[in-house]
Amino acid sequence: MTGLIVFAFAGALLPQSAPHPSSQVIYSAPAIRPFEPNASFGRENARGDGGESRRHALEVPVSVDAYARSYEFVPTSVELAYNRGVNSAEQRVDQNAGPLDGSWQVSDDRGQVLFGMVLSDPRGGATEGGWRNTEGFGLATANGRTITLEDMGVLTLDRQGNGWRGTLASNGRSRAVTVTRP
Repeated sequence: MTGLIVFAFAGALLPQSAPHPSSQVIYSAPAIRPFEPNASFGRENARGDGGESRRHALEVPVSVDAYARSYEFVPTSVELAYNRGVNSAEQRVDQNAGPLDGSWQVSDDRGQVLFGMVLSDPRGGATEGGWRNTEGFGLATANGRTITLEDMGVLTLDRQGNGWRGTLASNGRSRAVTVTRP
């Protein structure tokens, strides 16, 4: 019995791994609020063609000839309001994103993809993300147009068209790269 108690206490003294430090905010409210239906959600009358008063699950395919005018039910005011909210939230997120925000592919001068990168670039905030290739992965942090890639090297970029051109300094050598959207 005492052996079990000693083992339990010994397990509590083992070092615990801590989360990786990051300058990202731990939690922020979602950009798109979850759908909040009203009390009559799902019980509203159908507004499409035909004399049916309720929507029901399809049991057999519906032919095009079964419709007199519209192929779909007319959206309800709740559905329209939800779609407007989603579109508005997407526009706000896009407006607050910096030029490096999103997914990128880094290719050498022959066009061969070296690795992929995903960056979060909020306007006025710290740019962070990660990189990944077949050999490994790591964190990425940016300061202006210079991106430090953990265990990889330093990427220095200049804007060119819809992408970026620059140099990747890694293991004491430097090579020209192109950074584009996948």
